Amino acid sequence: MKNSIKMIIITMMISIQANRLVAQNTNANAGIYLTVQDYKAGRLSYVPEAGEKLKINDFFGGKHISVKAGSKKISLLKGNVFGYRDGGKNYRFYQNEAYEILDTAGFPLYTHAQIIPQGKGYTRYEKYFFSAAIATPVLNLTVANVYKSFPDQNDFRYSIRNYFHGDADLMAYDSINKGYQIKYLYFEHQHAKGIQHVSL
Repeated sequence: MKNSIKMIIITMMISIQANRLVAQNTNANAGIYLTVQDYKAGRLSYVPEAGEKLKINDFFGGKHISVKAGSKKISLLKGNVFGYRDGGKNYRFYQNEAYEILDTAGFPLYTHAQIIPQGKGYTRYEKYFFSAAIATPVLNLTVANVYKSFPDQNDFRYSIRNYFHGDADLMAYDSINKGYQIKYLYFEHQHAKGIQHVSL
């Protein structure tokens, strides 16, 4: 009888700990996305304990990401994981570099901070990137790259060349509609394409 009660208590304690761990994973502000599917589902692995942080190793081309989970320090190759979440922001790894995911509607937009020399010191410079889909290569956000990346969407490609006068214009943000203008064009042409197909 005593063994049965002990087993019930142990089972309850394990269940409570498992529920806490699941709650931490779903509400976590930091952790690792092992796969694209994990990112899409918002499922984090290796959530750092309270007071601990992810160690990204961004300098000098570091290839590892480290996190302390429980009493263990875990080191993962950046090339083997999709990305991570830190400070409420999502990042994707591509060629051992971390790109902050700004927007995923239609196709992803990213930013990547770079340190560049300026005068006698250095300054932080934000550079913008995109990919045609969440798992495709990350490219510089330029008119030429966007034009080449959507070969089946002629209306969208032509409007990019007509609407944006330079590469810097591609990140124009519409504060009234709270969205990037390039995304507006993309969805306008998706909508028009859908109407054309329906009418055929």
